[in-house]
Amino acid sequence: MSQPRLVLFLADIEGNLTALRQTLTRACEAANVPMPEVRWVESATALADAGWRVAELKLTPSGGKAVPEDHLDALVRAVARDFRDQAVGLYTDKAGSYGRASLSEPGRPSRSLEGEYIDVVRQTARWLGVEAPLLGRLLDGGATARNLLAAAVDFGGEDPHAPATPGKGRRQEQPPPPPEPDEDDRFVEAKLSEARRLMEQYLSSRK
Repeated sequence: MSQPRLVLFLADIEGNLTALRQTLTRACEAANVPMPEVRWVESATALADAGWRVAELKLTPSGGKAVPEDHLDALVRAVARDFRDQAVGLYTDKAGSYGRASLSEPGRPSRSLEGEYIDVVRQTARWLGVEAPLLGRLLDGGATARNLLAAAVDFGGEDPHAPATPGKGRRQEQPPPPPEPDEDDRFVEAKLSEARRLMEQYLSSRK
């Protein structure tokens, strides 16, 4: 079963991990919550190609106490302020079908949303200017990517393979070029295409 995750996306691609830890430590102290372990997600090469450095905060059981994910907006605002660039935070609890996201940029009002897991992942991908299945793969491999595809086909939603609408600021002014697919990307895309075909056949048989 997928565990809850708390991920930060920094537009400062050269961001320093020590500086990030210092920022998060101050923000957690202000919110009176424990400082979690934080690390770069080195496997997020596709997000790096799109102009984002990805960090993950290791979550621990709350024991009934306040935890960092309860203060996502404050953490993201602190990162955007200290790094002087856009920052996005995403908390997901796939087992509970819940997600929460926050977008902050110096000099602009912060934006946040919470709701169904898939809906929050889809909107976060728009803010990041990447395809929703790509973000889904970062969170839990191919499972979320397949769910995004099935939701789009079954409910007539947007095509998850279509380029996402970039968020405000730097992403909108200079949208990043799509990353070159590697062997893993091509494998997943083939599986997604097959899932789309089967879903369309199923829907046609119900008419």
